[in-house]
Amino acid sequence: MGNSPTREMLSNQEEFNRERKEGFEMFRKLSSPEFLLKDTRVIGKWKTEKELEEFFRNIVNLDLQSLIDRLQTKNDLNAYTVLCAYTQKMLDSQTRLNCVTEVIREAFETAEEHDQLWYNSDEKPPLYGVPFSVKCNFDMKGYHTTIGFLKKLAEAKKEIDCPFVVHLRNLGGIPFVLTNVPQGFISYISSNPLYGTTRNPWALDCTPGGSSGGEAALVADGGSPFGTGSDLGGSLRIPAAFCGLVTMKPTQNRFHVSYNYGGLPGRGRLGLSYGFYTKSVDEQVFLLELIVGSPEYRKLEPMSSPAPLQMNSNKKEKFRVGWYDDDGFNPPVPSNRRAVLETVASLEKEGHEVVRFRMEDIDQKFQPFYVASLMFKNVLPDDGKFILDLYKNEPNDPYMAKFSKMLRLNDWAIIRLITLPIISFFSKRGALIAKSRNGNLAELRKTQEETDIYRLKFIEYWNSLEIDALICPSFSTPAIPHQYPPELANAVFSTGLYNLLDFPAGIVPAGHVTAEDVANLNDEKIFPIDDFLLRKQRDACANSEAMPNAVQIVGLPNEEETVLKVMKVVETFHGPMAKPSVSFF
Repeated sequence: MGNSPTREMLSNQEEFNRERKEGFEMFRKLSSPEFLLKDTRVIGKWKTEKELEEFFRNIVNLDLQSLIDRLQTKNDLNAYTVLCAYTQKMLDSQTRLNCVTEVIREAFETAEEHDQLWYNSDEKPPLYGVPFSVKCNFDMKGYHTTIGFLKKLAEAKKEIDCPFVVHLRNLGGIPFVLTNVPQGFISYISSNPLYGTTRNPWALDCTPGGSSGGEAALVADGGSPFGTGSDLGGSLRIPAAFCGLVTMKPTQNRFHVSYNYGGLPGRGRLGLSYGFYTKSVDEQVFLLELIVGSPEYRKLEPMSSPAPLQMNSNKKEKFRVGWYDDDGFNPPVPSNRRAVLETVASLEKEGHEVVRFRMEDIDQKFQPFYVASLMFKNVLPDDGKFILDLYKNEPNDPYMAKFSKMLRLNDWAIIRLITLPIISFFSKRGALIAKSRNGNLAELRKTQEETDIYRLKFIEYWNSLEIDALICPSFSTPAIPHQYPPELANAVFSTGLYNLLDFPAGIVPAGHVTAEDVANLNDEKIFPIDDFLLRKQRDACANSEAMPNAVQIVGLPNEEETVLKVMKVVETFHGPMAKPSVSFF
């Protein structure tokens, strides 16, 4: 399916790489101490390069709210200065992590314009002077939206900015870089032939997740105050869990985003959501309040809900919370199970009610393996034909080679008949994924009908327990080495379930993987490995000690406020996630 690039592809790539390199060189020059010592647009009490570097370090070390407070109430910072500081840090992060695809060349001009408009104003917009990173699936005028494919360079550059980015810029924010994604958005490793592989700041041999992995890596490393992303199967939540960040996937239409590649066009019943990466729940709330229900945003995106985020609408202080530590399809490794159990124990200790949520009790027909099949059918409603065409006549990312081969083989009925019994012998989960096909329009209609029925059954069971929210594993594993995600598609059920249901779901850090967690991987009483994929899962986590751990908090549709409130409670149990121990300039 993959091919060597054509001459036209190579020519387009050469021209693109030249422009890309020029952009990075421009940013490096404009933010360099040598250049800035003569630049009056940068303000601050410093006289030497060393003092300037320390000044920038202090800026980048501010949390988002402290940075905003400084920009709003004092005159010792302006937009141009903050952009220079974050550009320096971004370049440092890029050298180690390869998380940025392109710089947004207009950023310095935007910062200068914002300073002229608002630096001396008593009514600054809420994001005045705050740089932010943009996942590269969001269209930006004058840039390609490649999603990691060389063939996309032959298409015209975009002529319209994504309204999501426009709104944040109108609020004073400065989009300054685009960040890396998986090739075709079909895995949770952010790697592709055009931009290469993004590394996790906590361990360079591990993935930051995907598809919003470039964003998560940059924000976790301190190279951007906050990040933007999308989520069609866990694309916000997996990287947040892998990198020690906070995020929330809202209900699909709480706010709508157009002019972006959100995943498979014409997707099935999976809810597609958008959101932010932050270091705390308070920062998450602050950013969501700027967009959810905003009249200004609804002028740009009329399909968005008019309901604002109302964090004060319910004064409830104690919650009734459901929980599970195993979804019944793919068990989490010991570290991720422990995070749930410790969080539940802390909730109970603080006076919250907790109740066991049993997936198998939802409905006799809709048992976990059956639901997993529904989810995978919705991931590829056309049985992979669109993805197959996308990968054809295109160099394939080396990490995706096995996945590409599986798609190609799965397209041949006779090969499926031969291989499925073999796969079933080694892995019932692998066999389920391989045979989760719609086959024809009648089967596709049935898949969509059953998805709708299951959603209602899930809500009925939820209501029977009278719970406010649900706590469950963030994912099946913590961050794992780059080679494993394409082989562990089974793990995506942890997050993809809540796209299938279109429920809001957030991620909160919950400490780190311990040596005991890793040791427990080899105890089959704790983590059974009666499936080839579970053995792969165990092997993937063999060196995961000290990696970030997290939990997932879920709510009913359009109850993002409750999810955020429970996330805030959980955050107090585990505390903020420390920064990765890496160089800082």
